Amino acid sequence: MRHASFTLATLEVDDEPLRLLTASLMVVRRPDVSALDWEVVATTLPGETLEQRPVQLVMSELLDGRLFRGDAFVVRSDQQRHVFRGGGTLLGLLPTDDLEDSP
Repeated sequence: MRHASFTLATLEVDDEPLRLLTASLMVVRRPDVSALDWEVVATTLPGETLEQRPVQLVMSELLDGRLFRGDAFVVRSDQQRHVFRGGGTLLGLLPTDDLEDSP
């Protein structure tokens, strides 16, 4: 199993920015599975609880500002903690992230 973790500087949910305290993106390539698994866990300043529903996420990485985007589902949300499960392709990954299958 291969994985990569990214610390996020920004996170938008359906074009609405969240006021982040901390957020991370975890991407996993499992053996014998063609699709990547990915998840975002975020802690924000107190705000609204997000309903469980499909959303579009746009994120920027803290270190180099790289953009990631993809469809996800709100798994869990309270006024400060939010978990999103990737629901398809995650755009923004690079070959250097070492998540491709080995030949």
